[in-house]
Amino acid sequence: MRGFGNAEYEERVKKARQLMQENKLEMLLVTSPHNFRYFTGLDTYFWESPTRPWFLLLSINHDPVAIIPSIGVTALQKTWIQDIKTWQSPNPDDEGVTVLQDTILSIQSNKCAVGCEMGLESHLRMSINDFHKLNANLANHSFVDASPLIWKLRMIKSESEISKIKKIVSIASKVFDELPKHLQIGQSEIEICKIMKKTLLDHGADHTLYMSCASGPSGYDQIICDPTEKKLQDGDLLIIDTGTTLDGYFCDFDRNFGFGKIADSAKMAYDILWLAAEAGMNSAKPGATCADVSNAMLSILHKNDISSNSVGRMGHGIGLQLTEPPSIMSNDNTVLEENMVIAIEPCLEYAPGTMLVHEENILITNNGYERLTSRTPRTIPIIN
Repeated sequence: MRGFGNAEYEERVKKARQLMQENKLEMLLVTSPHNFRYFTGLDTYFWESPTRPWFLLLSINHDPVAIIPSIGVTALQKTWIQDIKTWQSPNPDDEGVTVLQDTILSIQSNKCAVGCEMGLESHLRMSINDFHKLNANLANHSFVDASPLIWKLRMIKSESEISKIKKIVSIASKVFDELPKHLQIGQSEIEICKIMKKTLLDHGADHTLYMSCASGPSGYDQIICDPTEKKLQDGDLLIIDTGTTLDGYFCDFDRNFGFGKIADSAKMAYDILWLAAEAGMNSAKPGATCADVSNAMLSILHKNDISSNSVGRMGHGIGLQLTEPPSIMSNDNTVLEENMVIAIEPCLEYAPGTMLVHEENILITNNGYERLTSRTPRTIPIIN
């Protein structure tokens, strides 16, 4: 089924309330697209229009209340949310602030703490001026960071979420596995990525919101940009990294392809990364930290006298967003827990301006991990 039954959202709100009580928060103000979807189930890309803010208030003793622009009423009424308040928007002079503050006061008129998306990998989807106005108009209320609370909830996936992630990872894995038969020397990066995107849709994916692509002799110099008109030549190495969704949930992994005769140094770097990814996955289990996983991969790189890495981390969480906490890096001591979904992403720069990256998606199980992606080939696929 698309989306989830009401019980899924009710359980999320129940867990949020428990965390709110632990953190002495009376209310939680949600404004960002992915958190709004997480608690309401609203499936829309209308967020791409920055004109109108949307608000959701969770409180300890009241049902969730949505404060939204009038254009969204019909859509939100199709979700499980029952209490919906609106204002006519666009209205630059008062973009929902009055309705929002009146709703807060109706729930708790006395001094209270309101949690907001203000910290780690979070943002307020309302203007800073309006947030200052809200603070000034509700001087007895304190607006504090609740991002650790939200991420503690979202990092652990439900069985229903895991099912959707497994499906999109399976789709993308199959497409990557079949891609070499469609490739040849002389194609452009854009041509190749169009083939990839179309095949993803044909296999049941919804959207490819992210597909970076890069290529060059024996490697590439970045991993974040769109494909270009560059044509693949003998000796080139190509990477495609896709963030494709199904029912809102992402996969995020890459694959590398060699064209013609590639340098032995590139084959060696590829082999080192394959071993590093293996070490990272094998160290991922409940009770291990993100730092443990990162250090397991770094030990393989250091053993091969390679330590250069300009990316900054070697993995991250996945879910409703392409990347989510935690980060697989040596200074992230987040403890891995069952039902986290993690991208394992070792990378190295083995020559000045030349890098390689591998990436797999795994699920943390009760005693280890389950690899969700079809494994990166042991040796680099060669396109002739």
